[in-house]
Amino acid sequence: MVDMRADDTPELQAWRQEVRDFLAEALPEPWTFWYDYDEDPESWERYLTFWRKVAEKRWVSLTWPKEYYGLGRSAIEKWILDEEFVAHDVPTYPVIGRQVSELLMRHGTHEQRLKHLKGIADVSVLWGEGYSEPGAGSDLAGLTTKAHRDGNEWVINGQKTLGTAAHVCQWMSVLARTDPDGPRHAGLSCFLVPLDTPGVEMLPLNNMADGRQNMTYFDDVRIPAENLVGDENQAWTQVWFGMGGDKLDNALPGTDPHTLRIIPLFARVLRYCQQTNRGGQRLADDPLIRQQLGELMVGVETLKVQAFENYSRAQTRKPGKFGAASSHLSAAFHKEFWPHLAQVCMEIVGPMAQLKGGRWAQLNGELEHYFRASFGNHAGGTSQLKRMVLATRGLGLPR
Repeated sequence: MVDMRADDTPELQAWRQEVRDFLAEALPEPWTFWYDYDEDPESWERYLTFWRKVAEKRWVSLTWPKEYYGLGRSAIEKWILDEEFVAHDVPTYPVIGRQVSELLMRHGTHEQRLKHLKGIADVSVLWGEGYSEPGAGSDLAGLTTKAHRDGNEWVINGQKTLGTAAHVCQWMSVLARTDPDGPRHAGLSCFLVPLDTPGVEMLPLNNMADGRQNMTYFDDVRIPAENLVGDENQAWTQVWFGMGGDKLDNALPGTDPHTLRIIPLFARVLRYCQQTNRGGQRLADDPLIRQQLGELMVGVETLKVQAFENYSRAQTRKPGKFGAASSHLSAAFHKEFWPHLAQVCMEIVGPMAQLKGGRWAQLNGELEHYFRASFGNHAGGTSQLKRMVLATRGLGLPR
């Protein structure tokens, strides 16, 4: 197994222990909660309470500049924090606030940063996503929501879909077409929209894993001109591909939130096989199951190596084999490996893995839910789209 832990100094070892001590007190038992697949109010309250404890330590904004509510700590300290949160199976930060903070750090004005980063840092303001549309999901360049300038305001009209957990959010990051006559990939802009603005309507769109996504409608929604983030007509490169703007030396990269789900889940299945007998022998000693576990472990380790590579590229500013498209490689692998891992784990544990609760449920019923959730991996584009980006932008192949 890959072991590239970064605590090679006494100071970093002390920092890792500080994180562990905090988790032992704030979240004594590892707890599986996915904000995109759980609507239980008590679970949400417990979830937000935990993250506000993290915020009290100012660890949400650990690496941000001090002038923007951060601590100015190093990228390697953030990496260690992420490692320990993964090992402890900590639920990911709520919705897309961290992505919005990165966007603001890169392309936001000083005033926008002062206004919005504090709410993200202390988990008092949650952000939803307004990117995908019914006819423009993976093909985001085909979006039709429009925005036009009217004096000191922007007026937005259109529809967004798959706004995961947006109904619990106060703000939304919205992509809209501001140049209808330009090429599809040009003419897109990003707006920060308060969800209590007149003209915003949200309807539920329940997913098969017990979570709620949303259809969000914008009917002559007026927002101040200063709510445009980044340059007009440049959202495709600035927002979607995260290019340009101020460098985030300390803030990036973070552990991919979906990886947070795979690593602890596989570890639990592995322990289950080591501790469970079937037909007079441990599951882990069954040749077929050993082969399946070995295959899955290779996949999990591949995800880890890709995470280390992404970290290295971010710190050295080397573009990687596929240039600006390199980040799509790990995304493509993850999107295909996640449902495969869920399927194989269900097969290993057997029919009882389908039970959500009760005395016969295995692994606390987590696998059944995990299997359903694994097919909701559309965020950021399907694996086919990622492969296309790697082929065209990374290798220069024709469409």
